[in-house]
Amino acid sequence: MKNVTITLPDDILARARVEAAKQAKSLSRYVSDAVAEKVGGTEDPMSILRPFFTGPGFPGISKNLPTREELYAEREEELVRRYESHRLHGGSERAGKAEDRDRLADQDGRDQEPGSEPAKPE
Repeated sequence: MKNVTITLPDDILARARVEAAKQAKSLSRYVSDAVAEKVGGTEDPMSILRPFFTGPGFPGISKNLPTREELYAEREEELVRRYESHRLHGGSERAGKAEDRDRLADQDGRDQEPGSEPAKPE
């Protein structure tokens, strides 16, 4: 602890001594407590970090978050809906296009004999 010299007007010094006496403190202790209260000084550095270590400190935020089971149930419902809607439409559009290409390729292959070249337009 360091010693500090301060200068006070006589009337403020007298009132400070009276207030210190009412609280059963020395003038030095009274001024020290007043300064600590004004600047927010703490005796225990851990008292600042204690709220951080004990929890989030936002009572409403953690209550609004869904639980793990709710998240998984929501995801499962979404996947089931996708699967059922896929089956209702009879497959994807890409599958139909692939079948069309296969049929066209088979027809083109039947028109040509092996080893022969297709006719070139003139």
